[in-house]
Amino acid sequence: MKKLLFCISMLFCLSAIAYAGNDVPMTYQPQGATHGGNPKAPVTIWHIDQDGYVLTMSATPCDYTLTLYDENDVLVYSTFLPAGTTQVVLPATLSGNYEIRFETTTYYYYGYISL
Repeated sequence: MKKLLFCISMLFCLSAIAYAGNDVPMTYQPQGATHGGNPKAPVTIWHIDQDGYVLTMSATPCDYTLTLYDENDVLVYSTFLPAGTTQVVLPATLSGNYEIRFETTTYYYYGYISL
């Protein structure tokens, strides 16, 4: 009986992982050629979750401009995200591989997604 319960719980866990979205790690980058000094603490790593055209993230701490760049570094999509945003739905007309950026005037986070 214990073996049966263990097998069922493992199948449940594996199916939950299979249906989960894709984790997209985001890398921090300061804007501009010069930026001041060494930070006192390491930069926080940020992850967003992609499920098709829906991006889910922790609440944004400030206003961001979300931009998508294609493989030729051409801007193909841009939208404003106010502070506190937790989900973004991208246009279904987009397809391909993109660099995604969450930009402010002083820094941005970037990663790569496939639609």
